[in-house]
Amino acid sequence: MTPTSPDSSSRVRLNITLYAATVVLACAAIFLGFVLWQDKDDEATPQLGADVGRGVVTEVGEAPDDVQARVAAQLDSASEMAAAMTNLDYRDPDKAITTVQALASGDFLKQYNSATSDLKKLAAQAKSTMTGKVVWTGLVSGDKDSATVIVATTGTVSNKQTDFKERENNYRIQIELVLDKGKWLTRDLQFVT
Repeated sequence: MTPTSPDSSSRVRLNITLYAATVVLACAAIFLGFVLWQDKDDEATPQLGADVGRGVVTEVGEAPDDVQARVAAQLDSASEMAAAMTNLDYRDPDKAITTVQALASGDFLKQYNSATSDLKKLAAQAKSTMTGKVVWTGLVSGDKDSATVIVATTGTVSNKQTDFKERENNYRIQIELVLDKGKWLTRDLQFVT
């Protein structure tokens, strides 16, 4: 057994003290970082009643049931039209054409009807098949008798030009709706970028 020198025992106490101080400082740094992170998050999303410079954050109430039902019908109608426009099989083009015609109105219906024979001819020549589904819809504006809806779709297309390999086919479509005899119909449709 070797006797412990006074320097050796004081060194052990110093190391223990430094270790404890390091642990305490690390815990304080973590706590401070958490507090600052939480404070930053509160600034990014002001709370109800907070003054944000141009006004006070207020709660938006839920829309009345009739408004919710109307908006849902507008979004459903636009989704149906977008799905009809992005699904076409050259072997049975009338299925898609009939669906679009049932959901269309006014000048858009007239323009579409005048283009159907060319659509059938081009689809048959190219042996084109398009499949699509609606990814999301959003109401741009709407009231009791009209609405503008943006619809995003995703899908595939295959034809002679793609060597009959499916290629990705994504669209954003702006659809203008009108209430016609109790049914929301498309009066204009544009593919947008």
